[in-house]
Amino acid sequence: MTLWELEQKVEELVNKYLKDSGAVEVTADKVGLDYRSGRVYISLEEDFIAVKGRTGSIDYYGGFEYIEGEYETRIGNVTFYDSEPDRVRSCLEFYKESLTQNTEGEES
Repeated sequence: MTLWELEQKVEELVNKYLKDSGAVEVTADKVGLDYRSGRVYISLEEDFIAVKGRTGSIDYYGGFEYIEGEYETRIGNVTFYDSEPDRVRSCLEFYKESLTQNTEGEES
């Protein structure tokens, strides 16, 4: 197996995990962050936020630069942020509340 093939396999596995975890890709403002933070993946089932590619925008505009390394996992080109830090937990709660509000609005 070549290094390129390994990289492709890792990317496939990460994409499968994102799908299997129920993660959805949304703009950062949907999780309560500055829209300049870009797009994020959020999984309420697995309690994480993930970013594909460079994390500079979410660090700078989203305040994720203060998240300690033990709550960050990088696999391939994806960085996963665990729900334990307050910053991530508040984003998960913001998104969850917005879903609840949308559901209540549809029922009215």
